[in-house]
Amino acid sequence: MKKLTALLCITALLCGCTSKNSGNSNDNTTTSPDVTASADATDDNNGTSETTGPTEPAPTDPVLDLDPSEMPVMGDTKDMTTVANLDWSKVYREALEDFKKSDKYDDTARFTVYDINDDLVPELVISYGQPGNKTYLIKTISNGLYTQFDPITECEMLNYVMDRSLITTTRTRDDIQVMNIQLYRLKGKAFANVGSFQRSNLAVKEDGEFVTEEKFVEDYNHFLSGFTKDIGEDHSFDEDVIKAALGEYDDWKDAFAAILNDYLKTKKENDNNHFSLMDINGDDVPELFISGAYHYAPYVQMFSWNGCPVPIGSFGNSEGTIGYDEKAKEIYSKVDSPSYTAGSIYTFEPNYKLAQVFTYGDSENAMKQNENAEVVYKINGETTDKKAYEKELKNRMNDSLYILGMDNDLTEETIKDFKAGKYTEPSKKKK
Repeated sequence: MKKLTALLCITALLCGCTSKNSGNSNDNTTTSPDVTASADATDDNNGTSETTGPTEPAPTDPVLDLDPSEMPVMGDTKDMTTVANLDWSKVYREALEDFKKSDKYDDTARFTVYDINDDLVPELVISYGQPGNKTYLIKTISNGLYTQFDPITECEMLNYVMDRSLITTTRTRDDIQVMNIQLYRLKGKAFANVGSFQRSNLAVKEDGEFVTEEKFVEDYNHFLSGFTKDIGEDHSFDEDVIKAALGEYDDWKDAFAAILNDYLKTKKENDNNHFSLMDINGDDVPELFISGAYHYAPYVQMFSWNGCPVPIGSFGNSEGTIGYDEKAKEIYSKVDSPSYTAGSIYTFEPNYKLAQVFTYGDSENAMKQNENAEVVYKINGETTDKKAYEKELKNRMNDSLYILGMDNDLTEETIKDFKAGKYTEPSKKKK
């Protein structure tokens, strides 16, 4: 299955994907022909691309016919329109407490409170289970209707694609060596299954139909572009964290301190956790950036504030830091691996999402492993030559940035100092 994961990684490698799991298949999926149009009806040609000339037949693989291409998720809806002063935080508080009393609750349980469907009311997503075999519970309130969806089981991960407001599930079947990625869109009480991407060692399927590798990669990168976020993994069930996530703290410092303490409790011996604070959206409350800079998978987790900590997402393999261009109001993230270099630039939008505005990537590092390796250069997902690539980077990139993620060590003492208003502010450096 590692081979399958690597193959899916390659499709996104040089497109600048830099969220915590973007190098994995966490954030990726497919669909069936007319469903593709409904998944993204605003795209030119309804999400399809025109081709000319003869095309090679798509490879097939019988094992892919053993894997379902469509996996609907049903829900149970309760009408709460007659409830006076319906408050999402109280409804979710009850749901969290009920889950904590259930036989499903254990030390793997985590949750996320985040607005997935852009209706200004957040959803609640609870996860539990071991890595590679997780269960997700999604709950939403829309127009006075409270919907609890059936458990999404046997998942590696659940992700949210910000550019397209898509939710993706990733499952692998080791018995037949197949990876299955489903696309969903949440609208009101409907959790619509709008597509699927499936891959075996020999062939690929899109929306249940065998397609060529070229079409698979093109459509995969089209629908799963931009910043992706883990869903259901942001918070523990500690009471202080629940209070913060549900907006029960009046002071943002108390809420952020709860988040920092949560990270401190899970800090491992070899971890090198730090944090930074900087106001990047101009609301006079700084955003919080926490680095999990352990040596094998450094990342930066970003939180904002809208009355409660908003878990924006993780920048993965980022050396424990990200850059911020204060003048352009842009966030820089970079991955430098043994086989490739890739980076993205994002703007932080008023709806607490990250919009990708520039990407780059090259595979020059691969030559260190194999001097005959083919080197690819890409700008915004389009292949270019080395000269044009370097010129574009020189014109577009700012290498004097505020470096976020490493300003303050994460300890009990620094958290106390932070609550008292004492912490080291970011400074400009070259990234």
